[in-house]
Amino acid sequence: MTRIYLIRHGETFFNKEHKIAGQIETDLTELGKKQALDCALNLKNQNIKFDAILCSTLKRAKDTAEIIASVIEAPVFYDDNLKEFSNGVYEGVQVEDLQKMVFNPPYQTGGFEFSSGADLYAAYSSFDAKYDGLSYPKGESKKAACNRFMNAIERYLDAHPNTQNLGVVAHGAVIRFMLLKICPETLKEKIKNAEARVVYYGKYRGFYA
Repeated sequence: MTRIYLIRHGETFFNKEHKIAGQIETDLTELGKKQALDCALNLKNQNIKFDAILCSTLKRAKDTAEIIASVIEAPVFYDDNLKEFSNGVYEGVQVEDLQKMVFNPPYQTGGFEFSSGADLYAAYSSFDAKYDGLSYPKGESKKAACNRFMNAIERYLDAHPNTQNLGVVAHGAVIRFMLLKICPETLKEKIKNAEARVVYYGKYRGFYA
């Protein structure tokens, strides 16, 4: 059994400015760097040691992982498949601007159609599994993003079966999608910046809470 610490990156300038990030780059703010350090110190104070840290290749995750690794003293490995899900044409767009959009004709995705950006954004923010097939224009579905994210972690653990504690530094949406898939009853709100959530992995049981 492996204990997995799913850690969201610290606050970014896009977070602060209420912009949609996805796979576009944005730097950590000074608060974001402090959040990453506080997360690392909290883990160290609990005597938690990582065999390794698996990390998204996006800069905000890499910078967070490097801060954590400097305190926990664990090697960091990077995987493109741990990146945030693609928000397509809306990456870099202000959330409020998307919410003001009107679609004529309605935008169709995942078996649904939406007449407004507000409804589309609300569906993406929902914890309801019925919206798993949604994708923004030229973007990635929630289900596809969740699967590639979980598969990347599983591949690493299959290749390193003696791993007891694994840190995974990634992004709010893909972490949320994974938690909603394996333990929806534990998730009541979105993942905070530099927040760590613990799940487990066993060869025969897969991922579980």
